[in-house]
Order: sequence, then structure tokens, then C-alpha cells
Amino acid sequence: MVGKKRWLVGGVAMAALAVVGALAVRGWMGPAVSALVVKAAPLTRTVVATGRVSSAQESALGSTVTARVVETPVAEGAQVRAGTILVRLESEASRADRAATAASLAEAEATLAEAQRQHARQLALFQRGFISRAALDSEQKTLRLAQTRREAAAAQLKAVEARLGELAIRAPADGQLLARDVEVGDLATAGKAILTFAAAGRTEIRLDVDERHLGSLRVGQAARVLADAYPDQPFDAAVSEVAPRIDRERGTLEVRLLPQRPPAFLRQDMTVSAEVVVAQRASAIVVPASAVADPATAPWVWRVEGGRVQKRPVRLGSLADGQAEILAGLAEGDTVLTTTGTLEAGQRVRPQLPGAH
Repeated sequence: MVGKKRWLVGGVAMAALAVVGALAVRGWMGPAVSALVVKAAPLTRTVVATGRVSSAQESALGSTVTARVVETPVAEGAQVRAGTILVRLESEASRADRAATAASLAEAEATLAEAQRQHARQLALFQRGFISRAALDSEQKTLRLAQTRREAAAAQLKAVEARLGELAIRAPADGQLLARDVEVGDLATAGKAILTFAAAGRTEIRLDVDERHLGSLRVGQAARVLADAYPDQPFDAAVSEVAPRIDRERGTLEVRLLPQRPPAFLRQDMTVSAEVVVAQRASAIVVPASAVADPATAPWVWRVEGGRVQKRPVRLGSLADGQAEILAGLAEGDTVLTTTGTLEAGQRVRPQLPGAH
């Protein structure tokens, strides 16, 4: 019985010594710390923002005379060709002027027709010797006068119609009627804009981007754009301009995109969202941002060398979405801690890699 007790006590003592030894070894090896092995992988950084479609050639159109709106043949938002009548105007004076001028032309044409008949008759009589040369010359003068009066009446009618043409507001180029501020029966005042027109040509996307992305944005960067009304039809664009000023009230800056092949469904002021690629590498070293200490001044990471941590200065690239791109200071296969922690250079650690048990 005594022997059994001795064996039991001895076993407990040995187990205790084993535990103490294990703890001592672990203490000697240092604390367990989260770590990862650096690997190179493709890198793409993007900035997402919302904005609107805008025409770079938007203009205001109006009438040169005060007149009543009698027809609005083109609906807002419609695409039109150059010269298309957008609004037709009319005034009592213009109608009366045209009617009087048209009547004068009709009278002059009737007089000319009669003069031509008389001249033909007199010419026949002259050729048969029934009238003198003087009589024929007199008839020719009458014919020329009738022709002159007819030409003058036609020119006057043309001038009146030209003035009437000013009452028809036409599309100055191929494009889109964005807005119309009048309806049939309204009075259009001379010199006052009543239409907003966007000439076909360069269409832009204007984004409001958070100012914190200013340092990442460059002209020429590629973007993918999606219209809210057509979510299944994305299209490509490129950054054409980054505004030099920031809206201090909203903390945003305007970024303009130029679509490579603007889709036909784009309309002025259409809401869109865009994803701008601000960084792209075929192979890059990326670590969690939490692994980098002093990123704004002198960035460094804890690199594990022979079971001990050492401060390793690094040069940062892009820093976004909780990830930091390392341009220099680390190589593929290095082991780094995922947090900077309260460690000392040269301290032993037990790296705990993802998936390790």
C-alpha cells in the first residue's frame, strides 16, 4: 500500500514538473502573437462615388422678339437634329404683315401675267406691221416694270418670312431638349431664355468624391460607371479632370469622367455611381494596416527573425480599406505580426499563423 502511494505521489510530482517545464519553455519562447507570412498578390484599389450625367455644351435658347407660343412640337428629353423647330411663336403684327405682303405679291404676279399677255399680243401685231416700234417699246417698258414690281414683292415677302423664322426657335445643333419653360399660349419675352438645350458631343460624368481620396486621384485613371436606371448596363470611362478646390461645407471635390463610348440611354442629370481604379498592380506586397506602426511619419512593422521580433522600416504605397501596400522593406515569405503591440525589439515570440492549431 505504501509503495502504491509513493508511486502516486511520484506521478503527480512528475506531471507537475512537466507542466512547470512546459510553462517555462513557453515563457522562454515568448508570448503567442498573431502573424502572417507575406505573399505577393494582384492589387486593385478603387474609390466609389455617386454623381450625375452632364453635357459639356449646355446652352439657353430664347426668342429675339416678344411673341405668343403657338406650338411646342418637341417634348422635354427628346433627341433632335439641327434645325428642328423646338417652339413656334406668333404675333398679331407678324401675321398681318405676312398676309399683306403675300397679297401684294399675288397682285404683282397678276399684273405681270397681264403685262406678259399684252406684250405677246403687241409683238405679234408689230411683226405683222400693224403697230410701230415705239408702241412695242412702250409695251416692253410696261412688262419690265411689272417684272421689277413682282421681284420686289417677292423679296419683301421673303424678308417678312425671315422675320417670322425668328419666331420659330430651332435646335442649333444635333442634341437634346433638356427643359422648356413655356407652354402653348404663354408669352415669350424678347431676350429671355425659355429653353435649355444640350448639343450632342462630349458627355461627362460629374462625381462628388470624399476629400480624403484627393491624393489617390489622377487624370487618366479608369472607371466603371453604372446608371441607377440601367443597373445591368455598366460602361467604361476615364478621369478627365480633378477639381483643384474642395467644397468645405460638404468635404467633397468634383471629379469628372469622360465615357469611352457613351451609351444611348444616358440623359442629362441622370444619377450614376462610379468605381475609379486608383491603384492596380499585377503583383504587390500587402499587409493589414494594423501591422504598420507610425504610417504617417516613419512606418515600420514587426518582422519575426529566428523567433524574435525586429523593427523593420517599410515604405508604404496605397493605404485603404484596412490594407497597406508595402513598396519596400518586406519580401515574399517574410513573417510579420498583424498588430504592433507592446513588444520590444529582440523579444522572443510565438507567431500564430492563420489556420494553425
